Amino acid sequence: AKSPKTRIAVIDGMSLGAGASLATCHLNVDGSSGCAKNFSIASTRTVFSFQASHFLGMFPLCGASYFLPRLKGSIGTYLALSGSRLNAADVMYAGLATHFMPSDRLEKCMGELSSRAQNDGEFGAAQIQEVLDTFGTSATSTKDFKAFDPNKPPSYLTRYSGDNFTDPTHLEANHEAIDRCFGKGNVEDMLAALEQEKCAWAQNTLANIRQMSPTSLYVTFELLRRGASQSLEDCIRTEWRLARRLFARNDFHEGVRAFEIDKDGAPKWDPLPSRDEISSLFRPMGETELLPLELTQKHLQVGHQKISKGEIR
Repeated sequence: AKSPKTRIAVIDGMSLGAGASLATCHLNVDGSSGCAKNFSIASTRTVFSFQASHFLGMFPLCGASYFLPRLKGSIGTYLALSGSRLNAADVMYAGLATHFMPSDRLEKCMGELSSRAQNDGEFGAAQIQEVLDTFGTSATSTKDFKAFDPNKPPSYLTRYSGDNFTDPTHLEANHEAIDRCFGKGNVEDMLAALEQEKCAWAQNTLANIRQMSPTSLYVTFELLRRGASQSLEDCIRTEWRLARRLFARNDFHEGVRAFEIDKDGAPKWDPLPSRDEISSLFRPMGETELLPLELTQKHLQVGHQKISKGEIR
């Protein structure tokens, strides 16, 4: 996410769990404005979800606790807890992609990028954005929608869709309800708010959340609450601690059994731990637990990471 190199992620198919994080974690982490430094392209085949961690007794990884709380409203918490699948329109609405591009244009676009990178003397973020704007549509572009009344902008579904589109978009239609429910200060109030909504979206979301490991539900909620005020480095440190501890617990192994091995879809989760036990999962690790990892910029510059202890505590 902090690499000095400009990166382009193409979400042309299923991007789940860590793949979803890696496709989007490089966007806007430095708070810069103007021309984007990094890019993410959603396509007509985009399927984006944190469903994998949702059903494995885990939580969103790879810096997700940094960028999810920074999405507009409470969309990030909703995505982390519901395991909902997003299509291109949803991804664009959430700010998880900079461009939409029909899948059949991607090959030509990548070819143009490669050709210009080899032949142009200067080829940086501004030139990349120019190429992507030519083949696709950015979140602010109106070049493909001149027939629409400018005072009544089209919905995200209208703007970013195409043949063989994935599931119907739902973020834009349910954003107010998402904020009402997932903007609560604790899990209990969030679940109560979902029960009060009564609509099909809320009831389906509630059913999905109730399939989660209770431990994973409360850990994920607390992780995003903390991540909203943490630096990227601190978010990654916290995710590291949680991953080390949750991988050793029964729920992870039970989730793998139920959804990956036996595929019976009926995990036997552990009961919800106490608040003190949830809090203990976030505490700094001792040296005996610490795997060596260095969070510096050196390996980003030279393509080789020197391993040493002491950076993650």
